[in-house]
Amino acid sequence: MGNVRDLFLLCCGFLAFSAPTDARGGPVGRGSRGHFASLTPLTLEDLYAKRMRFSDGEPMISVGISAGLDAVTLKADGPTRVMVEEGGVPKTVYAPPETAFSIRPISAHPATLRYWATVDTVPYGDGARLRATSEVWRARGFRVSSFVVGTIVALRGNVLDTREQRVVVGGVDREAQINALIADVFKAHAVRATVHVELVSLPGGILGVFDERGRALHQANDVVFFGTVEGGLIEVGAASKTARSRSRRRRPRFWGNVYVTFDAAGRLAVVNSVGAEALLAGLVPAEMFATAPLEALKAQAVTARGEIFSKLGHRHFGEPFHLCSDQHCQMYQGAGQERPSTTRAVRETKGLLAVRPSAGRARGRPLELVDSVYSAVCGGFSEANEIVWDHHPSKSLRPRLDGLASDPALAPFAEGLTEANIRAWVSSYPPTDCARSSFAQADKFRWRKTWNRAELDRFIAPLGVGELKDLEVLGRGPGGRVTGLRVVGTRGEANVLHELPVRKLFGDLRSGMFVLDVERDAQGGIVTVSFLGGGWGHGVGMCQVGAIGRAERGQSFRQILKHYYSGAVVRRIY
Repeated sequence: MGNVRDLFLLCCGFLAFSAPTDARGGPVGRGSRGHFASLTPLTLEDLYAKRMRFSDGEPMISVGISAGLDAVTLKADGPTRVMVEEGGVPKTVYAPPETAFSIRPISAHPATLRYWATVDTVPYGDGARLRATSEVWRARGFRVSSFVVGTIVALRGNVLDTREQRVVVGGVDREAQINALIADVFKAHAVRATVHVELVSLPGGILGVFDERGRALHQANDVVFFGTVEGGLIEVGAASKTARSRSRRRRPRFWGNVYVTFDAAGRLAVVNSVGAEALLAGLVPAEMFATAPLEALKAQAVTARGEIFSKLGHRHFGEPFHLCSDQHCQMYQGAGQERPSTTRAVRETKGLLAVRPSAGRARGRPLELVDSVYSAVCGGFSEANEIVWDHHPSKSLRPRLDGLASDPALAPFAEGLTEANIRAWVSSYPPTDCARSSFAQADKFRWRKTWNRAELDRFIAPLGVGELKDLEVLGRGPGGRVTGLRVVGTRGEANVLHELPVRKLFGDLRSGMFVLDVERDAQGGIVTVSFLGGGWGHGVGMCQVGAIGRAERGQSFRQILKHYYSGAVVRRIY
């Protein structure tokens, strides 16, 4: 089974070892086809517990493709097998290429979910801090609990530990209730809580498997497995008027294997189990220009791989997969998106991750995985993570000038952006890497958005403060992003905290790096407000266009990653 020393432990369960499946990397490795015959498919419990398998040391990732479905059709371009458990008996159907199968629910029941609001996150194992934080919220009158999230991974002598402890309040039965509680927590305590879903009981039911003529073949308990015998592409068709489709194409195709099972609502979900490297071959061209320099594409491949590992065990607790295929995780549209240049970048960085050197294996400690987030254009200066999100500061995600501090044009800004110099910064076009890149777009690097009074009043209406009287920047991070805005209206005022809520409130601004120009009439009333800004995206971590600029001036992918992730080193973990 590849390497028997490989081990994977998730916060919610152990990896169940079995014979390796075909990773079907397509252009990035074909996996171990010869062992396919001994495959045991994942059960419903395995899918919801996020259990994983390896193929020759490469992890298989479960990606949610679609949910909320009434029916699913599947076919492949090679010999296939459909595996089910019917009445407690495992059964297999073999079929030639291009044979279509239809799967529909015969009976179903939904999962039982409990909703919590995450009010704080503390390091794993810090019991004193966990107890102290819990007591604070208990004293405020909340029902308090905690959950361990994240993973600990041991691969060929390397140990990655991304576990942390969430302090949560609430514990209610409906999503609407937790959303109301989150609003109350923010209003009373200025804490921007997030939803944590607890899976209390699994969904389930009976799935009917039908042939091309609609004839019933089998009735499967909970899960239908569909895979190719010799490797090939699986085409997925989905039918539902209300489907939460995670694919942009009507008939996408996928490497690896496909599971059809029940989502939390008791409707059908499609899950693609695919090798991490094959997944990356489809992800990287969706995240960066395939015509970018190879070293920039390699940097993107390593960061995208890091994003996979950093998100495992941290999300989608009430769904039967590790990651979704939307922007919430990483954009994945299946096979056919690969490009030779990006595939080469993935191949030449296989198994490489960016880690912090301070937690080296010499002392027997786990490697500290870099939280390798990235944005399109940092506007010349990246931002600290705690400024953009309500997170604890990350050693890896420190603000960085995206250029040479020795450049006379950049020297005045080398120590950071402040209220004293931010206007000069966004009013100019400084020679940073994301400005000098051949892929730079002037309207993404610097931009202006102007709203009139009627538009502004419409934006702030949900705040309940009346008509707009004034806007005030509450503070800035060292990368120039606002920490929040005070909105003053005719009926009161409200604070909008953190970068993304501010951007969304005012018509999806391109970034939180901006200054305000307010035009008033003779009576002092606001006529227009202009946001003069820089960058596109949150600005934390790697600047993608900046990485291209660095590659164009000769930097390697390791140098690029070390710059954007505060001294990170690259290590092969599989």
